[in-house]
Amino acid sequence: MNTRKLIFALIALTFIFSVSYPVAYYSIRTDVTVTVTGKERITKISNGSDLSYYLVYTDAGTFKVEDSILLWNWSSSDVYGKLIQGQSYRIKAVGFRLPFLSEYPNISSYSVPS
Repeated sequence: MNTRKLIFALIALTFIFSVSYPVAYYSIRTDVTVTVTGKERITKISNGSDLSYYLVYTDAGTFKVEDSILLWNWSSSDVYGKLIQGQSYRIKAVGFRLPFLSEYPNISSYSVPS
């Protein structure tokens, strides 16, 4: 009986986390002016597939640039390539920093402040 309760609790927690995490992540939006201090491409090989994303280091923290189905954003390589170190940008980002999962806010758009 205790084993069933434990299994049920683990399934419930897994379901709650898998639903609540994306909702929380995509509901937090940031609009901030930053200066780019560095950039790098992170590549991970998993099951023969090349999984990569871009990190942008700024004076306001680290952001990632990654394609997102939920944001309908498919131009991460173009955005990353146009961000220049030392330049200031007004960025809009979605998400939050979660260090133990290596999660960063994702830049959804940017502009050069006037």
